[in-house]
Amino acid sequence: MPKARASRELNVPLSFRVPLQQIEEIEDSVRREARRHRTDLVEFIWGWAWEQYKKAGSLQSLLAGMRARRYSRRVSEELQDQLYTALETIIERAPSTVIEDVAGILTQRAGKYGTPK
Repeated sequence: MPKARASRELNVPLSFRVPLQQIEEIEDSVRREARRHRTDLVEFIWGWAWEQYKKAGSLQSLLAGMRARRYSRRVSEELQDQLYTALETIIERAPSTVIEDVAGILTQRAGKYGTPK
């Protein structure tokens, strides 16, 4: 009797529309990447894209090239949101010299309090 798979290992087919031109490009890529089937390549690309989506936290963030905020348990989420907003405002609106100063200060503090991973 075959062993039952864990739910995380179960693959379920998923359908979505792809323009004909991209199908031709996928077929060319399958040959170039020495994959046996189109699904092998698309499954790998889907896995990578899904991880990027999860890191971004939302489709809007992914499309904007932003990552989701990671919250620390040490400080309230409200304070962390306030800090992120302040930093984003500086990056978007401040002159380059101010941004360079802030980058230097943050880098020094990160070095002082951070630990290598």
